[in-house]
Amino acid sequence: MRKIACLLALMFLSTTAAAQTRSVMIEDLTTNEVQAALDAGKTTAIYYAGGTHQSGPAIALGKHNFIAPLLARRIAEELGNALVLPINPYAPAGDYVRKTGHMRFAGTVSITEATFIAVSKDVVSSALAEGFKHVVVVNEHGGSQAALKKMAEDLDAEWAPKGARVFFAPAYDEGEKAFIEYLTKLNVASEFHTPVDDAAELMALDAAKWVRADKLPPEVARVATPAVGRTFIDNKINAAVTSIRAQMAK
Repeated sequence: MRKIACLLALMFLSTTAAAQTRSVMIEDLTTNEVQAALDAGKTTAIYYAGGTHQSGPAIALGKHNFIAPLLARRIAEELGNALVLPINPYAPAGDYVRKTGHMRFAGTVSITEATFIAVSKDVVSSALAEGFKHVVVVNEHGGSQAALKKMAEDLDAEWAPKGARVFFAPAYDEGEKAFIEYLTKLNVASEFHTPVDDAAELMALDAAKWVRADKLPPEVARVATPAVGRTFIDNKINAAVTSIRAQMAK
């Protein structure tokens, strides 16, 4: 009997450990696993918007969509009570009829702001309808900040009387402030701030896969490293977590 009891205890511990290490990304989980996570208190959902647009000759077009899942996962793990909704890979990037903005360049995928907000609203509303009590809206594409923030405020007003909340976390803006201060101290000209940010963050994920190092301007190449990228990524994560905790505390 003692051997059986010990075996059952080991099986329980093994199952518990597996459950604790399971992914926080909803698309990695089964329906039952998501429901179990909700029942266990993981009632915060993170909605992260990326984007697909030109980045010049050295940076892969999917930069936002490569970084966003890492940021979202790290934020969820830091919060401890959150799961991550599927990343939205599309954002407004110019008018595809008049060929404005990023739509002047090959590879860009753009949707209208109305479509972007409609899709984002439906995704967030789906999470709330399924029982998530908090949904955090974050984005990795600077051009859609204001529209997403307004959407989050509108949904929060709609759902607050029902006992749920929607927050916008300014990870992009706050993280950008920190890395601009960093690059300014290194005397990096402002026109190279974004290329350094993009290159360094992608290098932190995969030093060779998404950055064409031989195409980087010298001003970018001298500063962009995986270590710098990890610093920029950590800045965004810290900014998001700080903002989320402060808003939830209210």
